[in-house]
Amino acid sequence: MTFCRNCGAALEPDSPACPRCGKPAAPQAAPQPRPAYPYPAWQRQPYPVYAAYPQRPALPVTNLCAILGFVTAWLPIPFAWLVLSIVGLVQCGQTGQKGRGLAIAGIFLRLLVLAVFIAAVVLLIYYSESGIYLPEWDWDEGFSFTIALLGLR
Repeated sequence: MTFCRNCGAALEPDSPACPRCGKPAAPQAAPQPRPAYPYPAWQRQPYPVYAAYPQRPALPVTNLCAILGFVTAWLPIPFAWLVLSIVGLVQCGQTGQKGRGLAIAGIFLRLLVLAVFIAAVVLLIYYSESGIYLPEWDWDEGFSFTIALLGLR
């Protein structure tokens, strides 16, 4: 197939002129497609390989047992605080999770609360006249303690 040199229209075989522009048709070969690369093969360089964006490492999750150990240190649940805090402390060491400070704080907080409670009981017993609490039942007020030191009911 031949094409017009002036406008590039396809020409019929053996046509004397271009049907679109009217110029005399000189036979011409079909246009060759351009090569994919403008350089010869020996000059081509591969496309540069870019590294992926660096991803932030995932933040370690706070250990659930350490959180529950700290929370139950405030509640009057016997020994749940100790078990949960110790389990959380061990798991934080093994897995690398956050929460080691919470577990330690849960243990010390409860020990501090227990120490204050025991000191208060010892002081009340020491300073009371009878040395003990005397439980009494009153049908109007319910169960109450008589504290000899303060004289309250």
